[in-house]
Amino acid sequence: MITVLGNDITERQKKVLYCIVQEYINTRTPVSSKRVLESAAIERSGATIRNDMNRLMRTGYIFQPHTSAGRVPTDKGLRFYVNELKKIREEIKSKSSQVEVAAKFPIGDMEKVLTGAAKLLSSSTKGMVIIEKPSPLTLRIKRIVVTPVSKNFSIANIITSLGLSSSIPIQHTELDDVEKIEQMLNKAMTGLTLNEFKSKLRDILTRINNFNNLNSFKDSDFGTISRGFLEITERLSVESYEDYITEGLPNLLANDRINLKKLQNILVYVSSDVFYKELFELENDIYIGKEHGLKFLEDFSVILGQFYSEDNPVGRVAVIFDKYGRYDLIMDSFEFMLNRLSEYFTIVSRNV
Repeated sequence: MITVLGNDITERQKKVLYCIVQEYINTRTPVSSKRVLESAAIERSGATIRNDMNRLMRTGYIFQPHTSAGRVPTDKGLRFYVNELKKIREEIKSKSSQVEVAAKFPIGDMEKVLTGAAKLLSSSTKGMVIIEKPSPLTLRIKRIVVTPVSKNFSIANIITSLGLSSSIPIQHTELDDVEKIEQMLNKAMTGLTLNEFKSKLRDILTRINNFNNLNSFKDSDFGTISRGFLEITERLSVESYEDYITEGLPNLLANDRINLKKLQNILVYVSSDVFYKELFELENDIYIGKEHGLKFLEDFSVILGQFYSEDNPVGRVAVIFDKYGRYDLIMDSFEFMLNRLSEYFTIVSRNV
């Protein structure tokens, strides 16, 4: 839960703070009291504004990098600004009668669509974009194809209701009849999600023994086939199916406020599995600086959101961007892309 801020300052001081944050984001230059008077509609003297700025420093919203410099917003100041920005956006939405026209997407290669979306969002936000690809765990299985590579090794390809597929390498005991095991898998799993399948696995295994077509198997075959089925289903049920598309890492590494050593640490961290796990453990929201708790990324903010097929969540998007970035533009771009991806996957689900 993100903390609500602003109860410790006056309405005028809120205006001064909002102005300082916006000016610093636009110019990347410490903001003086003179600049606040020039850019904000506040009819007060320079001395009054300076007193307000001193109050904002004492309450932790801004800081002064050098004695002679203006003020720079802290993470707390940025959080106040983003909260105010979200309020303004919600108010505009509630009063707006504008209908957003849905984008038309061709039904094609899902990988290309997601990669294109990631590249576009990375370009518009000047950040690093990570898209969590839809997982068979939450999508209905249409077909499973098992391709033997050797006597003890196969590739199981799971094709889902969105046309997405996941290839899972599986090591098993020596099997002579992979085709019959594939038939059993399809009878047991088609129409279910993998989450449903995992929760019903024990019941499914019991019912497997009663399949009519098993009567045609030789008794000597049944043990091998049943064992092979068990091994493959167990492997499918424990697979995490986490897969991501990442674009825009150079945007993070190009940040001129970060020294070389820290850039090296960032590069190692964002290339690790731990990074993806910790990132997607965050709830859908905007996190500023240290709020997200991601290692070496306290100079960046993170925004996460969900995209859907119909009303069913199928994946998430995260953008990591400079914490002094243009939040208004980033939030617009992010929301637009989530809406477009939701439209796309809804259309695909109706046509596959």
